[in-house]
Amino acid sequence: MRLRSARLASALLACGVLVASAWAQPPRAITANMADVLGPRDMAWQDCVGADHGGLLFREPNRQQLRLVHDEIGFKYIRFHGIFADDTAPYREVDGKPVYDFSKVEAVYDAVLKAGMKPMIEVSFMPRDLASSDKTIFYWKAIGSPPKDWGKWSDFITAFTRDLENRFGKDEVESWRFEVWNEPNLDGFWTGGDQPSYFKLYDTTARAIKGVDPALKVGGPSTAGAAWVPDFLAYARSNGVPVDFVTTHSYGVQGGLLDENGEGDNKLVADPGSIVNDVMKVRREITASPERGLPLYFTEWSTSYNPRDPIHDAYLSAPFILEKLRKVDGAVQSMSYWTYTDLFEEAGPPPTTFHGGFGLLTREGIRKASYFAYKYLNELGPTVLKNADAESWLTRDGKNFVGLIWNYTTPVMNESNRPYFRKLHPATALPPVRLVVSSLAPGAYRLTLHRTGYQANDAYSQYIRWGLPKDTTPAQIAALQNLAADRPETQVSVKVGRDGVFRRTIPIRTNDVLLVRLEKVAN
Repeated sequence: MRLRSARLASALLACGVLVASAWAQPPRAITANMADVLGPRDMAWQDCVGADHGGLLFREPNRQQLRLVHDEIGFKYIRFHGIFADDTAPYREVDGKPVYDFSKVEAVYDAVLKAGMKPMIEVSFMPRDLASSDKTIFYWKAIGSPPKDWGKWSDFITAFTRDLENRFGKDEVESWRFEVWNEPNLDGFWTGGDQPSYFKLYDTTARAIKGVDPALKVGGPSTAGAAWVPDFLAYARSNGVPVDFVTTHSYGVQGGLLDENGEGDNKLVADPGSIVNDVMKVRREITASPERGLPLYFTEWSTSYNPRDPIHDAYLSAPFILEKLRKVDGAVQSMSYWTYTDLFEEAGPPPTTFHGGFGLLTREGIRKASYFAYKYLNELGPTVLKNADAESWLTRDGKNFVGLIWNYTTPVMNESNRPYFRKLHPATALPPVRLVVSSLAPGAYRLTLHRTGYQANDAYSQYIRWGLPKDTTPAQIAALQNLAADRPETQVSVKVGRDGVFRRTIPIRTNDVLLVRLEKVAN
């Protein structure tokens, strides 16, 4: 424990930071009263997580990582593209007549259920033999066109939905969700980003699904940039089309909405309202409509929509995630992080250990800093305590206190993400956190502190020090895994006296994330 503390102090000093001057400033006061309960936690962050396309779940490494994020983070649903893509091949035509084969589709959803999760079905993309265009997007050749025959599409969706209920059971599938398409406002995902033809697709698809089972949940418009929601709801209302939930997407960078090959570059939005403003805007749009009570699911979000953006690997991503989730608490029913793994092939197979992939985990399963934001969220208690601090969640878990505390400092960037986040950025010491927890039962407790930040659960900074190697050896992979092992920084026994108050001063740096657990020891 003393060694870990020394390492933290050394890291601060090595960055040229005068730790003593930071401690000389007034501390950041965080107080929690175990008797002052706000209510149950909002779990929108845990509802869903994203992935690339369904066929990747035929591969054991993808399935292993999915089981890991379910077990350690608790994600409930998974959303991915392309359940009708070439590697599942549920539709083909022989002499102009449709032939259905849902065996590989069933295998994908079997893998989801075996991981302990449920599908957030993205009804996409167009089967090759049913498409009106042969234009493709992504390495794995998704087709984003309308069907050549709307009647055949309706029949196919009907058969698909019936097969799901026959194979997995009506009650089970009624707990799933059906989201129609992905980002139809972008050319490439939908021909010309044409709104009227998407509304026709939604209309046809929703009616086919509900025609099999009216209890099934269907929604959209699944747009990029929080677009089309008022128009979508107005169309559905005017045409009697069922809508059970609203979906859309938002990312935290400037410059466009699509980079399928990861060849461009972006820059982190400095505005603290990034992503948050989109969530609040769509919530207001739903509230202003006759469907004001509809659930809102953001089915994609993260720092960047670019599949080769090193910000995804940087330790900054951990407090970024917490900052955005804290600010949308209670306004949204699902915030589905894009994605759980770098085993992701929109822009082709992952080329290196760290390459700016979307995932919480690298291709080898190394936990990124972003992973620990979610892992720590999952370790909080079920009951939220009242709290005046904007960058923390304070919770109660029976007699135990669990707090998640962070700092999010937007970097001053004179360049775009790719050059900036391929360099080391040591953290700066801040005034310490002065944590006071009251109304505790007197007695013995175990205090445990975990940290994620610069050189703490931060394998990527070591990868930068190695020169961003194209190839990594087994020994290097093992070393990186060890750097992301989440060992406690502090684990000590403490006593709470008759006054029921616990006090602790904790060092914190820019973009640190702290998990503090005070656990009652049985007498």
